[in-house]
Amino acid sequence: MAPSQSRARNQTGVVRLRARTENGGSADDQSIGIVERVELTDFMCHERADVNLCPKVNFITGQNGSGKSAILTAMIIAMGGKASATNRAPSLKEFIREGRSRAVVRVHLRNRGSEAYHPELFGGTIIVERQISAAGSSVSQFKIRNGDTGEIVSRKKDDVVEITDHMAIQVDNPINILSQDAAREFLASTSPDKMYHFFLKGTQLFQLREDLEVVRQAITRAEA
Repeated sequence: MAPSQSRARNQTGVVRLRARTENGGSADDQSIGIVERVELTDFMCHERADVNLCPKVNFITGQNGSGKSAILTAMIIAMGGKASATNRAPSLKEFIREGRSRAVVRVHLRNRGSEAYHPELFGGTIIVERQISAAGSSVSQFKIRNGDTGEIVSRKKDDVVEITDHMAIQVDNPINILSQDAAREFLASTSPDKMYHFFLKGTQLFQLREDLEVVRQAITRAEA
């Protein structure tokens, strides 16, 4: 028997269907956008790290300076985030481990169920890889692999953006990903302007305002 479905509205206001099993439990294996695994090579303090994650809540513990925040930073960078979005470094090159010429980060995203993003191309797991080089004209390069076959499907950042948009992942949204530095800044902030800016980003009104301006400019050009 096919699982029943219930409607749920995500943070973007998009109505998504969540499959439920026969006994009423959530069918996690049918979800999209769940980070299943994070891999780091010569990234920040990590020579090599491979972290497998559970579908729901995960706790990463360790001493100060052991690289816990680096795992979250790697997720932001792998999914197309800018260095400035991490509050950890001014440029991507700063994330390369000292003495190394390049760093590689990979994020495995679950891509199963009725809302999967082109599963015929990307499979049941999408692996987004970003390589950062210390030298050369191209500082960073993307590879998007079909997690089932290992085949490289795309090398375009635009496709990374399409995938994360489809899965409602916003790496620069403090409600999606709240870094340690951003949390500290939020708690210590007493400026109404900063608090309002945080609110705009968290509720995605900031993004909607930018999108509205793009639409207005397009209409102006069309009417000219």
